[in-house]
Amino acid sequence: MTTVNDALIEKGKQLTMADYLAMAPKFEPVVDYNTKLSNFEGPLDLLLYLVNRAQIEIREIFVSEVTEQFIAYVNQAEDMDMEKESEYLNMAATLLELKSKSVLPVVEFDDGFDEEYDDQEDLYQKLEEYKLFKEVSAKLKEHETTDIFYKEPDENADDIKVVYKDFNLDGLIKALSDVLSRNEIDNRLKNDKKEIPKDVFTVADKVKFIKDTMLKREKCSFYELFEKHATRNEIITTFQALLELLKLQYLSVSQDGTFNDITIILREDRSEEEIGDFSEYN
Repeated sequence: MTTVNDALIEKGKQLTMADYLAMAPKFEPVVDYNTKLSNFEGPLDLLLYLVNRAQIEIREIFVSEVTEQFIAYVNQAEDMDMEKESEYLNMAATLLELKSKSVLPVVEFDDGFDEEYDDQEDLYQKLEEYKLFKEVSAKLKEHETTDIFYKEPDENADDIKVVYKDFNLDGLIKALSDVLSRNEIDNRLKNDKKEIPKDVFTVADKVKFIKDTMLKREKCSFYELFEKHATRNEIITTFQALLELLKLQYLSVSQDGTFNDITIILREDRSEEEIGDFSEYN
């Protein structure tokens, strides 16, 4: 598929950044100048903040003022080191280009060539993945104290039940990132272009799947919970289900070393009653 921009390039006219700015819809960006770039971990963090503040979905970025707001924040940045400034400027340029292309009509040419990578989809996926990591971090940090995760005891409990032993937050997030990366590479190598319906899997489905799997095996590798060619939706849903079961202390997690495999363990003192109705996790 070839776009108008590609056709113009073939004819010797390369669109410049000024062209992109001229084609992009004009807004008056609303910027909170009390919020500085130093408050953010990087371009994705700022972008997610703007998406959340605008109360829009990630895939609505280019029909909103988010691009203009992002650029306004970058323009008012002061005392930023060269490396960080480069990261923000690269993201600003990407947003401008993608937004300008999104308002242009798409002309398809039968040139027998399909683009291997879709920049817009790649940005969506990175932002969705980053959002998930932020949510996971927030959820796990609620139970974190000196790398030990626990649940407060009830009145009749003698001891605190330890959920994670010899394990920290970064390990779980890194493992999820590895699964997503492996899955993306496997699917590209497989080159399977069939359409997969969205939201086929629910957290309730995956809670039941993990529970049934662990009742049979009692212990398994983190990576064994994910199918090799699973969709991103299935991977993320499975991970959310795992978090629910960890939170309910139905399972525990251990890791012998920083780079070793993560083991999921069925707790002997688990409570079947605490799991409740699977439908509540939908």
